[in-house]
Amino acid sequence: MLQTLRAPIHLPRANSDPVSSPHAALAVFSLALRRPLCEEMMVLMLDNQLRGVGLMSFDAVASHTNNINHAIGLCSSVLDATSLSICTVEPYLRDRSNDSTYLELAQDLCRHAGLKLIDWLIVTRGSVINLRDVS
Repeated sequence: MLQTLRAPIHLPRANSDPVSSPHAALAVFSLALRRPLCEEMMVLMLDNQLRGVGLMSFDAVASHTNNINHAIGLCSSVLDATSLSICTVEPYLRDRSNDSTYLELAQDLCRHAGLKLIDWLIVTRGSVINLRDVS
């Protein structure tokens, strides 16, 4: 199913349209997803009106904490970035028992950096999970 994920007809434009829902964030992330799916983390930087001001991608070889800290560091160099959305791609089955812990940790790291974590989406083979719905 997600191997053929395509961008929707309406795609929020950078610096213009708000990314005001997980669906809109997924639309942006779907443009950057590598195919075939491989482990990666993408971070969408948003301004105070939730307009996209940057998109970065990391190979998910480092821990979530390291990748989030790296993303926060990069967000600090973008003056307009006030919040972010995260998308991790996990093409193989994983234990989901720590998801709420990862979300809380990411929220704390962002909060201490003066940023707000809007969403954390996980793309797997066959589904998309919003960690906000899990916790």
